[in-house]
Amino acid sequence: MGAILDALHRLQEVELQISEARQQIDKKRRAVKAQEKRLAEMDAKIRNKEAALRTDQIETDRLDLDVKIYETQIAKLRQALNVSKTNKEYSAVLTQLNTTKADSSKVEERVLALFNQLEAKRKEVQAMREERGTDAAKLEVLARTVREVEDQSRDRLAQLTEERRRAAESVPDKSLDTFNRIAQANEGEAMAKLVRTHPRREEYACGGCHMSVTIEQVNAILSRDEAVLCGSCGRILYLNAPAAARTR
Repeated sequence: MGAILDALHRLQEVELQISEARQQIDKKRRAVKAQEKRLAEMDAKIRNKEAALRTDQIETDRLDLDVKIYETQIAKLRQALNVSKTNKEYSAVLTQLNTTKADSSKVEERVLALFNQLEAKRKEVQAMREERGTDAAKLEVLARTVREVEDQSRDRLAQLTEERRRAAESVPDKSLDTFNRIAQANEGEAMAKLVRTHPRREEYACGGCHMSVTIEQVNAILSRDEAVLCGSCGRILYLNAPAAARTR
């Protein structure tokens, strides 16, 4: 490789170390974001469950009040039954009493069903709250891990950034702009090794995307000290010295 490609290769080595360090931090941060999202979704579910629980409780209280009203009516009808003076009056009061008892019984059954549902929902909400507590504790651990990784990586990233700055000084501005653009698009991997795919034929492929590279591009890499880009993935192609010697 020529001086420019040598400088780009050194820059690439530092860039990949920086990218790896940042990816480790980003991975931890994504885990925190995912856990925060999970907690937010769980909070929304708990709120919805609690709202439904309150609605059911209001309905239960209303029906329970209806039962008490029926009990008062039944007591009055029994009293009226005891003081009835004629068979006709007795029969009418008895019919009304039986109807009221039947209506009250239906409401009581509904109250009992709602009460059982309330108990089940309360247990469900409690279980969700406990799960939420576990997930909140997990979030604290993840957040602490991110801070630890950031602290541990701060000095290393500062050192690598300085190494990158020094390595970039040896790269012409045009080539450096090309490198930076490609590195940003490929998580730091701006360069790809040229791979010979057939031992007897002049056939090559990009080591980054594994697509074929023309012989014209190979000749350009061997004869000119400049950035030659893969036509498929856009990475800067290079050929290490032993491979270049064999090709010649």
